[in-house]
Amino acid sequence: MSAEPRAQANRGRNRPSRVDAMMWPGGGCVLVERQALLGREIEVEEIARFLDSVPLGPVALLLEGDAGIGKTTLWQEAISRALARSYCVLSCRPGESEAQLAFAGLGDLLDEVLEPASRDLPTPQRRALDIALLRAESEGPAPLPQAVSLGVLGVLRALACSGPVVIAVDDVQWLDRSSASTLEFVLRRLRGEAIALVLARRGVEAEAPLGLDRAFADDSVRRLPVGPPSGEALERIVVERLGVALGAPTLRQIEAASGGNPYFALELARSLAARKVPLGPGEPLPVPGSLRTLLGERLANLDRPAHEAVLTTAALARPTVALVEASLRSSDAAAALAGAVDAAVLEIEGERLRFTHPLIASVVYADASAAQRRAVHARIADVVEESEERARHLALGSDGPDADVALSLDQAARSVRARGAPGDAAELYEEAWRLTPPLETDDAARRAVDAAECHFEGGDFGRVRALLEEVTETQSSERARALAFLGWVRAHQEGFGVGVDIFRAALEAVGPDIPQRIEVERGLAWSLHNLGDLHAAEIHSRAALEMAERLREPSVLARALANMAFHEAVTGSADPLSRIESALALDDPGEWLTALGRPRWIHAMILQWRGDLEPATAALDEMYREAVDRGDEHSLPYIYFYLARLELLRGRFESASAYAQRQYEAAVETGQESERPFGLTLKALVDAHLGRVEAAREASDEGMPLALRLGVVPAYLELRAARGFLELSLGSYEEAHRFLGSLREEVAKAGFGEPALFRFHGDAIEALVGLGKLEEAASLIGELEERGETLQHRWARVIAARCRGVLAAASGDLPDAFAALERAFELHEGLGQPLELARTHLVTGAIRRRNRQKRAARDSLQAALDSFEELGARLWAERARAELARIGGRAPVADALTPTERRVAELVAAGGTYREVADALFISPKTVQWNLSKIYRKLGIRSRAQLAATLGPAAGDGSTPAEPPVPS
Repeated sequence: MSAEPRAQANRGRNRPSRVDAMMWPGGGCVLVERQALLGREIEVEEIARFLDSVPLGPVALLLEGDAGIGKTTLWQEAISRALARSYCVLSCRPGESEAQLAFAGLGDLLDEVLEPASRDLPTPQRRALDIALLRAESEGPAPLPQAVSLGVLGVLRALACSGPVVIAVDDVQWLDRSSASTLEFVLRRLRGEAIALVLARRGVEAEAPLGLDRAFADDSVRRLPVGPPSGEALERIVVERLGVALGAPTLRQIEAASGGNPYFALELARSLAARKVPLGPGEPLPVPGSLRTLLGERLANLDRPAHEAVLTTAALARPTVALVEASLRSSDAAAALAGAVDAAVLEIEGERLRFTHPLIASVVYADASAAQRRAVHARIADVVEESEERARHLALGSDGPDADVALSLDQAARSVRARGAPGDAAELYEEAWRLTPPLETDDAARRAVDAAECHFEGGDFGRVRALLEEVTETQSSERARALAFLGWVRAHQEGFGVGVDIFRAALEAVGPDIPQRIEVERGLAWSLHNLGDLHAAEIHSRAALEMAERLREPSVLARALANMAFHEAVTGSADPLSRIESALALDDPGEWLTALGRPRWIHAMILQWRGDLEPATAALDEMYREAVDRGDEHSLPYIYFYLARLELLRGRFESASAYAQRQYEAAVETGQESERPFGLTLKALVDAHLGRVEAAREASDEGMPLALRLGVVPAYLELRAARGFLELSLGSYEEAHRFLGSLREEVAKAGFGEPALFRFHGDAIEALVGLGKLEEAASLIGELEERGETLQHRWARVIAARCRGVLAAASGDLPDAFAALERAFELHEGLGQPLELARTHLVTGAIRRRNRQKRAARDSLQAALDSFEELGARLWAERARAELARIGGRAPVADALTPTERRVAELVAAGGTYREVADALFISPKTVQWNLSKIYRKLGIRSRAQLAATLGPAAGDGSTPAEPPVPS
């Protein structure tokens, strides 16, 4: 990244106000700069040390203390020193009245750097930022808040590529909700970038702002309590700042009365100077009860026009001279402002108005009567242009329900929601709901449900439920919509049994609204699917599709077609591809905020179940990238789940383990309780494949009762299958049968007809054969063969053929056994599931060993062992070793090695280096090293010399027939 955005960031962003200039290096006279930092030598040294640490990674400095104690002075000193180091500084100074405006702080931070620093962002993130910061109109679906946050993260990382970045926020307690949420998101994702925060906060609290305690390591967050300066420094500040001589005894009284607070001391001194009568010897200081009282007395000395100007300024989020003068509606508005400036209450910076201290704004607003505040807000509403600010002023200027005000708030909420600020939109919708006249029940209910949707997007699930339940108690036209939404919420929180009951109530309440009825039918079908009642789920999926076909709305029809295709796929009742292809043709990516439910999502699952692993992985990878770019964190647990499943099938167990961990973390972070059983399913499967026995058992033991409690039957069934696979891997047929024995009936009863959903058949059959239950095994094999042929399902046909061979061997029919296994090997071609292939080698070798075909048995078992070891399937590798050990004797060298291993051994024995052998065989040096380690283990040797001796004179002389290299 060029230096251009850094130069822009440092130009003007931190230009001090008139009063600030007295404290700003280079912004005022040197004498005033020194005065501002009197008595702060220790704090300044700490700031310097902090800034020295910024290039080392994410760090934060938190300045905490009472109002007026000097936090802002030190905050400005930190900025000045950061600029002197050529750091990029992004700053904002939010005021109390700005806390309600969406992205106000973020706009200040990024205003001058956004254009150059966002050029390389993914389009969804750049669009989200432009819309959030009012740089572009919102068209189509609103950007997700996470997309805005990811955009900010990208901007900061781009800036940090050119050097350290400092984000400085004064009075962080008043940072608006959307900006604060965005920064929290960003801070959690910093990973070593040279980005620092300098925050000032009124008061001292246990929890750091912006989630710093959770985002950064403990030693990366430095809390600097700001206390009073020394008495001597305080006296010099008072004398030199005000230019008055009060006498040493009076100054000491001021110090004692103010508690050392510089601002309080200055106000006391200012008050005394205004009396023009010095204190007599021994006369007590006329001390007000608090700084707030003192400021109130000072404000009371303003004339009425000046006081009105000050109150108007306090009520505005971003006060300017023009706005205040327009709000005052008087010819002497300029004089009123001048009076407030002369009294050192306000200061003018260009067109912007600021209070000389933010505490004055709080006092003047709090001391105004309710009627005064309403009048001021009503006048302001007539002159501000931004819809959100105008609506908020209308609400604050209202003394009761008002249809016009409620409508303005409603419209502002829609605008803010379209900018990707659901939390702020929820507040506006709730205010609109509160101010809707009592007789307008439908409008009130709609606004409450809209507020609930925004709270849901913002993650406030408790408020979601409270609002929806209130609407469901009404008889408004929104009751069905509220019930349908509540059905989704409570199903995911409490279980799908609760969801079914609520969706059924919604179906009774829905009325003639066809799109709403379709959504209710869809929710009911999904809940019934999770409860394991696919027969009932089909009825509602079909009803939704029939209505969508009559409605002929493309996006609604695409969703209904995808849902029906999903149902047909999981039940195995029909070929879902033609229906999903119709849905894909109608799909408009712009209509979807999340990946879930999209035709592409359903299509990827169907591809996985059918064994088309490469296209399924490609589709999910693309959806993952889109979800990340759009900030669609809600979909990530689901995407990670299926990517992990695909990695297991493809034999990439460590990669699957990484996806499983990310799935769990994403589910927790997004608060999706109903995904926990699936996360535990994934953990049990991955741990079982990797041979982590106790971890797999713990995951299944925890997951099964949880799945039943939440009514997530698919997860429960798959947890049973995972546990059965684990026990079979250990060679425990009894334990495997305990978990798998009744699974066939339970799956059939629920209506699941897709064999690849739970993939338990081969494990169940091997356990049955191992226990001598041959008739049951034959029945299950026949069922799997029928499913495989009907659905043209290669995985099912492979497993059925292998199990047919196992059963035939157990029955003593060796010709049929080997014919079936040969068929299995043929079907393995192109399947791309190495664990299943290795298991077929294992059972083939075991059958050959039992029939004294030692050499053939050794070949098969060695192939199985090599694959299991390469995969990391520890338990299965142990089984293969045990079978090999039962053969007895020692394998001839030529038989012990695979063709690739034999060729590697010959070239190494002949003196070839890893690179030379790799080049000769068109493989990588790492693959040569890996093969050599296996060769040493198989031959029981440890050196190249032993290898040459073991291979004999034929090593490297070309006497072994050349084989094409086998890529690793």
